[in-house]
Amino acid sequence: MALIHRNSGEIYATDYGQVHQTELKKVNRLNGWNGFDWASYLKNENCFLYKLRVKGDPSIQGLICMEPMEGWVEVRLAESAPWNIGSKEQFFVGVGSHLFALACRKSFELGFEGFVAFHAKSQLIGYYQKTFGAMVIDRRTRRMVINTAHADILVQTYFD
Repeated sequence: MALIHRNSGEIYATDYGQVHQTELKKVNRLNGWNGFDWASYLKNENCFLYKLRVKGDPSIQGLICMEPMEGWVEVRLAESAPWNIGSKEQFFVGVGSHLFALACRKSFELGFEGFVAFHAKSQLIGYYQKTFGAMVIDRRTRRMVINTAHADILVQTYFD
């Protein structure tokens, strides 16, 4: 796994791991994050909450919460660190792709053939279709799914 520095083009190796309560103290509106209640997902024993980091750096580059369902992994929430979002000063590109690749990998590990489902923000539907090969299964609710073929591509891209 690797992230690309937007300005320099340098490639940085990454790692991921489960998030601990103490790490979430910095993931708040004061530090530029969206203010989602990530701690509530830690309390849900059915959810997996992972952080993405650059190897050797404790800073969280992105977070994802996923929950195994009956035959797929549901992405409850995914967020890039505020410094990785949409400006010329953007630090790393590809954080979201890494997070969804992690969800696809978890789906394969659980025997769900890579299937991942989620609800998209309306402005991101096209991005998810183009970047992940996700398909809209309910336009009204913005429900999307990543199938086996596209999940396999994401996993191969970010984990092989």
